[in-house]
Amino acid sequence: MLNAVRFWILLSTWLVSAGWILSALHQLNRAGYAVMLALAVLAVICWRQKIFPPGRGNFLHAARKLFHRCRRPLPLLFLAMTLLVLVGGALYVPSNNDSNEYRIPRVWHWLAQGQWHWIHTLDDRMNIAGCGFEWLAAPLMLFSCGDRLIFLVNWVSYLLLPGLIFSVFTRLGVRPRVAWWWMWLLASGWCYVMQAGSTANDSFAVIYALAAVDLALRAREKNSVTDLCLSLLAAALLTGAKQTCLPLAALWLVAAWPGARLLLARPALALMTLAAGVLVSGALMVFFNLQHTGSWVGVPPDSKWSQCALKSPFWGVVGNAFCIPQENLQPPYLPGVNAWNEAMHHFLKTPFGAHFSSFEQFGHLAQGASEADAGIGLWIVLLTLVSLWAARRYRLPATTKDKKNCRQQWLLRWLPWALLLLFMAKVGTYPIARQLAAYYVFLFPCFLVGSGQAGLVRRRWWQRVALLVLLLTAGLLVVARNRPLFPAETILVPLKEKYPRWKFLAKAWDSYACRLSVETQRNAFHNSLPADEAVVGYATVRGSQEAGLWLPFGHRLVQRVLPDDSNEQMQAAGVHFVVLDCDEGLAMLGMTIGDWTNRYDAFLVDSIQYETQPGLIGTDYLVRLNPPRQK
Repeated sequence: MLNAVRFWILLSTWLVSAGWILSALHQLNRAGYAVMLALAVLAVICWRQKIFPPGRGNFLHAARKLFHRCRRPLPLLFLAMTLLVLVGGALYVPSNNDSNEYRIPRVWHWLAQGQWHWIHTLDDRMNIAGCGFEWLAAPLMLFSCGDRLIFLVNWVSYLLLPGLIFSVFTRLGVRPRVAWWWMWLLASGWCYVMQAGSTANDSFAVIYALAAVDLALRAREKNSVTDLCLSLLAAALLTGAKQTCLPLAALWLVAAWPGARLLLARPALALMTLAAGVLVSGALMVFFNLQHTGSWVGVPPDSKWSQCALKSPFWGVVGNAFCIPQENLQPPYLPGVNAWNEAMHHFLKTPFGAHFSSFEQFGHLAQGASEADAGIGLWIVLLTLVSLWAARRYRLPATTKDKKNCRQQWLLRWLPWALLLLFMAKVGTYPIARQLAAYYVFLFPCFLVGSGQAGLVRRRWWQRVALLVLLLTAGLLVVARNRPLFPAETILVPLKEKYPRWKFLAKAWDSYACRLSVETQRNAFHNSLPADEAVVGYATVRGSQEAGLWLPFGHRLVQRVLPDDSNEQMQAAGVHFVVLDCDEGLAMLGMTIGDWTNRYDAFLVDSIQYETQPGLIGTDYLVRLNPPRQK
């Protein structure tokens, strides 16, 4: 496991560094990546023994060991979940809203121009958000000319999660037996297992956070400069993944500080690692955000997206103390969600509710848990509460080792809770539960170090409940709304028509049918657009259709259309057809399709409708610009 973690950190470092370096050289293309790959292979050949120490046994020994472990129920269920996730990711197109709105399109824009650049768009997220996930996905998108493979970034990260949890937990004082059980349980957390087959970018950063702490602690134990340097790279990658992960760098600092003197023995290696760390961290995005917006996070105070920064830290903590548990306790399906959201809307109009007006959709819930909103999950929360209550009955006598209180261990166990308070005081976005994916695992060691947990995990009833948690999570993957692994349409549509009075069947199908809107949008207007049209415009604020307009990559370019762009400017750029997003474009700009065509001298060619959410219909339009009139 350790060599696999080291390889993933180095691979991530290479991919992120390659993205920035090739951008600086205007060579973000296949030839550029081929040269970078050759240099990486040469470096691995030269330093393989130092970076990847030879392990015990060979490949066959490791395979037999893995097979033996998977004969036990929990590892076997984890293996089954990874296979279910792999199948779901391979079968379905990316359906994550954020990915389709800005993460995937921004990569296509970079690849089309051969470099990272500040994109001409109304969606600030395409420019200001961290690039860590995108740089890992860019080569997959470039060489496959599509975006179907980028879920592998999350899937590979997910494979490393249980082993890293065990290693970190045992180093923080959790007993090995307890750590063994909880490494499988926490790996079944909904935010991890649901995102493992998706293109979301919340959970993959937890691997960097765990690796940063684990390798820093190992470096001190083994006097290993290599592990300390790798831990620095992992911490840097963590900060480059998302701005919300920045506070977790404090955990690496606490873990690495006692062994920092090791870097003095290899100053050249330390400087090289530091330079690479700066390159792959969030430092470059902070620089560009300051340069273009005047704010390090990229959101100016007067921007309409500034609600992600709460006006009052106190009310931020109070509000998130409600929102975070609420979202983590959300069941797989919530039939009364509309009534709940309406009640929250009225609550915000009260004098007390006004304190939470700076939150983005305070108290809002989705129809059911999914990759876009799930936290650690209902099953894990309930099991944790049961375990904390039951562990009091099974306390074991304290040993001499237990009585030794290591200050560093104590700080690493409780510092995550202080960082969580900092997060709660500053962030008010929706949904916040999934954005804490990199934090959750660090919140558990302070509860699991007690001797009562060691006695509890030996109890047969508790082991059966833990096994049930993984079984329920595996079942949730089969019936997931975004990537169902059963023939939902074949089963539900005939039943809905045969039993029209059974409303739950109609609601169930509506929930699954929304997934089809993603495929509808991706394939929309392909027949209406001329095959030789080299550039197409996209008029939106934060719409999700652009990802499909690029496919297959290299066939055409997509250019965002802003309200200030004129007909002449667009046609000078080669734009003759424009796709308009009604809900996320025209409505947000306060315009109708008639207003737009009159203003830009265009006429309607085609339109499509699709169900964005149960009962909510969206519309997209395809228009053609009239030739500029001769003056």
